[in-house]
Formats: sequence, structure tokens, C-alpha cells
Amino acid sequence: MQVKYNKKAVLHITSTVDYYLSHFGKQATSNLAHEIDEKVKMLRKYPEIGFPEPLLSGRNILYRATIVGRYHKIIYYVKGNTLRIAAFWDMRMSPETLKGRI
Repeated sequence: MQVKYNKKAVLHITSTVDYYLSHFGKQATSNLAHEIDEKVKMLRKYPEIGFPEPLLSGRNILYRATIVGRYHKIIYYVKGNTLRIAAFWDMRMSPETLKGRI
């Protein structure tokens, strides 16, 4: 299964990594990046492992989520043989923010 990131997801991940680097240092940033990579590898093998994202239910696409660390979710869906990463979301934000991003 191939993995594709939409532009917004790349922007979300990049801004989060930049924030971690400036506020928490290299080690915390490296740990976060490693956990993101590991979660994506796991999803690539087992895409059904993520739970259906309740904030995005009722849409034509079944969005799923998996938690990264304590505060983030990878929001994704499967289309054919492609795992599409739709967003990287900070769960401390308003749920309406997520709905607006997707």
C-alpha cells in the first residue's frame, strides 16, 4: 500500500515539528518525528487499525484516526491501494477546527 499526504497534512506536520524544535529541543522533535513515521508504517500494513473519526462521520469518505503521542492524531482514509493522510491534528484545538480543515 502506498502512502500519500495531502498538502494540508504536510503543512500541519511541518508546523508541529517546527514548534517542537523551537520549544522542546532536538530530542523531543526527533521522538515526535520517529513516532509519526512508526505510526504511518503501521497504518500502511494495517490500515483498518485506526478508529473511525467521530468528528468526521456522516461524510462520503470513512476517515479514520490514530493517536500520536498525547496530543495529536493522524487523520487518514483509504482509497483503493492508497493510504491518504488528510491531516495531522492537535487534539487540544477546537473540534470545529478539524472539521474545517478536512
